[in-house]
Amino acid sequence: MAKHMAGKNQRPYSAEDRARRAAKADPRSAASELTPETLYAKQSSQSEKRVPSSIENLHFTPKPPKNGPEGFEETREYPAPAAPQQEAPRSERPAPAPAPRPEPYEDEDDYEEYEEYEEGYDEKPRRKRSPVVPIVIVMIVLAIGILGYIAYSLGAFGKLLPAAATPTPEPTPEAAATAEPTPTPTAEPTATPEPTPPPIYDDGTEGYMSSGILIYNNKGFEMFYGSDSMATAYAETLNDCASQLSGTKVYSMVIPNHSEFGVPERVRNYYEEASQRENTMAVNNTLSASITAVDIYDALNLHNNEDIYFDTDTHWAPLGAFYAYKKFCEAAGVTPTTLDSFTKTSSDFTGYLAYVTSEDVLNNNPDTLDLYDPKYNYTCEISYDGQYFEETDSLNSHDESLGYAMYLHGDMGCVRITNHDLSTGRKLLVVKDSYGNAMGPFLGASFDEVHVVDFRYFEGDLPTYCTEHGITDVLFAVNEMAVNTEQHQNSIRALFD
Repeated sequence: MAKHMAGKNQRPYSAEDRARRAAKADPRSAASELTPETLYAKQSSQSEKRVPSSIENLHFTPKPPKNGPEGFEETREYPAPAAPQQEAPRSERPAPAPAPRPEPYEDEDDYEEYEEYEEGYDEKPRRKRSPVVPIVIVMIVLAIGILGYIAYSLGAFGKLLPAAATPTPEPTPEAAATAEPTPTPTAEPTATPEPTPPPIYDDGTEGYMSSGILIYNNKGFEMFYGSDSMATAYAETLNDCASQLSGTKVYSMVIPNHSEFGVPERVRNYYEEASQRENTMAVNNTLSASITAVDIYDALNLHNNEDIYFDTDTHWAPLGAFYAYKKFCEAAGVTPTTLDSFTKTSSDFTGYLAYVTSEDVLNNNPDTLDLYDPKYNYTCEISYDGQYFEETDSLNSHDESLGYAMYLHGDMGCVRITNHDLSTGRKLLVVKDSYGNAMGPFLGASFDEVHVVDFRYFEGDLPTYCTEHGITDVLFAVNEMAVNTEQHQNSIRALFD
């Protein structure tokens, strides 16, 4: 049947086709050709046996299918309704004749042709459903689900949908009365990176030695050959002295010399110079708890490309002394001044290193010596024994022939600076070598009185002197070379014997 159904939408079988197929099935039936008229007549004879008597007079003229042979028309004649007849009683009715058995189809082909006729050639074929639409729908649903999951994971729903408001319980009157305001958190300050010191100039050479002085980059340098044992001995000396200065604050400042900030480490290692950084740490680590170490090494190193030392002399310049002064004010808790609060004068200066080496490269390149005279109202007095003082006209000498000795009039036994503009109750005594001279004018701006004592020339007893003059702070400001010299250590100890 499937074979014949495949041609449902094709043209209808012709009379010749059906004759040939009937002959092939049964040669005896070849003469009885099946036509739509004979097939329909056979169907009508069977249907008449099943039609009720009430519609016996209904006649049909068969009309072929829409796509069938031409010339057939369907006509319907409706007879006039007959007068109703009185039905006979059930008992008098004749027994119904048995329903005639429909004639079987002569072969299978006839039955299939009949079905095709019944269904009609104008029936539209059923369209197969395409699988693309369900697949697209499934993919869209999956895509929506995936996007929803991603949005949920990223918390987009929490941003789009307002959070459910949690009812806040009303505080009771007692709680409202005792509740303290919540402090506003303060933002922690961002850590400031440590400044990096500029690199020390390196011309690629090792320089040369002249009379024990290194000549490098047209400058003279006194090399350092101290030791940790001497540094420890110096710190123990200060510990003994501080034990006799009761009621005062004691500070220690070790002042490095120029080679540490003017000669590259490569060249210093070449000449086997000792590390002043390590030597200073050896001193500070040995000091007792009663002494505050003022470490100025890093403060100077940050300015190693400035004129913080003289190039023809062993001392530091006033600019280096000023940076050290600010570091000390920080440790002592006093307010530092500025360079603008001084009157500056300058002159050419050729120092000790040029004299001892007689090097033309030093003599022909003199330094600039800057004097800083205070603008604050002060009095300056000089004494050798700490008993008799003589007042001077100015804090610094202005005799250019004195060179570095212009600062604080040179290495005097004791110089007292009184600041009449201050009344802090703080009085400072400085135990120093020649390096302390350049720092004296700056210190006078931050204390009521400053007493600058040179341990090599002072003839008095230092503990007694501190008591008599009401000293509150004592600063040992000594150069690294003097720290590592036993003679200078003994001179300091002699001030307390």
